[in-house]
Amino acid sequence: MTATHAPAEAQLNTPTTIRAIIQDACDRHATAVYLQAGRPPFYRISGKLLPQEHFAILSIETFRQYLQEILSPQQLQHYLANRKLDADVRIHGFMKGRVNCGPTAQGTEAMSLNGIVLDGPSEEMQKRGTVYGMVEDAFKQRASDIHLQVGEPPRFRIQGKIVAQESYGKVTALQFNEFLEEVLTPKQQAQFQEDQELDTAILYEGLVRCRVNCAQSIMGGAMVLRLISLEVPTLEKLGLPPILGYLAEERQGLIIITGSVNSGKSTSLAAMLRHVNDSHARKIVTIEDPIEYVHTSNRSLFTQREVGMHTQEFKDALRAALRQDPDIILIGEMRDRDTVDTAIRASLTGHLVLGTLHTKGAVNAFKRLLNFYMPEEQETVRFQIVEALRAVIAQALVPTVRGGRTAALELMVNTDTIRDYLLKGCYDEIYQLMEEGVDNSQTLNQSLFDLHENGIINTTDALAASLAPEDLGYMLKNYTRRSSRSGLMTSDYVNRPPS
Repeated sequence: MTATHAPAEAQLNTPTTIRAIIQDACDRHATAVYLQAGRPPFYRISGKLLPQEHFAILSIETFRQYLQEILSPQQLQHYLANRKLDADVRIHGFMKGRVNCGPTAQGTEAMSLNGIVLDGPSEEMQKRGTVYGMVEDAFKQRASDIHLQVGEPPRFRIQGKIVAQESYGKVTALQFNEFLEEVLTPKQQAQFQEDQELDTAILYEGLVRCRVNCAQSIMGGAMVLRLISLEVPTLEKLGLPPILGYLAEERQGLIIITGSVNSGKSTSLAAMLRHVNDSHARKIVTIEDPIEYVHTSNRSLFTQREVGMHTQEFKDALRAALRQDPDIILIGEMRDRDTVDTAIRASLTGHLVLGTLHTKGAVNAFKRLLNFYMPEEQETVRFQIVEALRAVIAQALVPTVRGGRTAALELMVNTDTIRDYLLKGCYDEIYQLMEEGVDNSQTLNQSLFDLHENGIINTTDALAASLAPEDLGYMLKNYTRRSSRSGLMTSDYVNRPPS
């Protein structure tokens, strides 16, 4: 039986909106666009009319859809009645230009767009500042987040602290609407008006990528932008231990990174995937809401999907990922039982699954997984989770004495002994085993102790980040990496004088 091949044009992209063609034409410095049913788009570039063969041939249905987008209802009615039109057109918030519509000599429908000008910010917005301008400013100040809210001045989160940017003045309702027009597509604006909240991401070429959340509040609109570097960081640059790279090289199992909001979980995961990308040939599928770091395939092949844009639900995308021949699956957030179920199944059937949870502490992450299930189910599922689990990494960001923040990591590597204690629910004993450092395990307090002893963080911030500050206080006072409850004061951990 001979295999058949689809015609080449069927594999080309047919834009779902004329906006994509107009934007592409402007990006290529075209002065005019020519569209005709039965042919691909043509651009006039440097005086020459050139076919754009990276687009598919336009069908009559697509051509008529483009007409409905570019023409006002009155203009469309005139065109349908007279079969020709020469008029100014505008897509509010996007572009303006001149359109000429009519049949060719062969009777085929066609239109040309000339004098295309993409909309810029209004004079009011230029006076008060654009989102892009604030992103540039925040980037220069090394901020992690921008907070915009009606009735309040913009605020930047710098080194974990919210800092008001009074020079911008208070955000007005009109200005906030212009911010929405600047950041969101018309479809997203309509969705925000209907749902009162929206998550998306936006790319500022050569600067940063931003994760964006829009919401309505009692004061009016609110928007938060998380600034994400365009460069995927390395483990070394972040100061993360080599064990994270070794874990990312595992062939199967479940690795959880847990921590509070804004604790750097996504950045650590991105660095782990970069480590794999730079050193191993693997297929990596990421499912995020929204995509934060964008990876360029190097030795590994990446498929990145965003919930709400490329799929509707985490659980659906995760099930589909199992049919995409992955070696590694990254789940942006394990937020429901179905996602946890599928993640466990995937990690037990030859895949490495990386996921995040919003909890504090490695043992608490294990308890959180159990709590996705009914009490009567937990004993059964406990065994499956323990079998699947490879490691839990609990992370906190702590201010450094030189400015900036550094990660303190609790590592629970699922050794045979820890596996046995997890099955029995002996959680205090697990804490003591982690203190012994078997297979690079360590408690958060030990990480904080090391950072303090190396002069990277101060005592106040170390104690504030600790989940057991009394234990950490004991360790700092006695210069030991063991807590008082460990009961194990071997020669390796005996009290020593200050360094």
